[in-house]
Amino acid sequence: MYRRPVTIHFDQADPAGVLFFARLLEVAHRVYEGFVTDELGTSWASWFRDASVAVPIRRAEAIFEQPLRPGRSYDAEIRITKIGESSFEVTTQFFDMEQGEPKRCAETRVTHVFADLVRGAKVPIPSDIKARMEAHFER
Repeated sequence: MYRRPVTIHFDQADPAGVLFFARLLEVAHRVYEGFVTDELGTSWASWFRDASVAVPIRRAEAIFEQPLRPGRSYDAEIRITKIGESSFEVTTQFFDMEQGEPKRCAETRVTHVFADLVRGAKVPIPSDIKARMEAHFER
């Protein structure tokens, strides 16, 4: 599991004073970017700017349980919940820790696929990356 704090900002809220629904995937992706560089042994540029291989999103979903409010910090936890030959699923959960006991507020599940940009076809996850992902694998 990979964990880091996130703060919800004023410009991410809707008129009701809660995180605008579409912004949850944005916040989750920022945590994912940290996970890639901190845990997968690669640089941001090689993961996100490689001219031959990309790791685009194939599917994304969000589940909301409690409001996330601007000005508040939450714990974000990433787990790899599926690993295939060329794709993997990242689950990010957001917890309110203010009452001492973690209270889950939201969750995202995003499936990424490794793709050869020249051929336009999926390719296997590189073995070194897959091994690092497996260290964070939880069903």
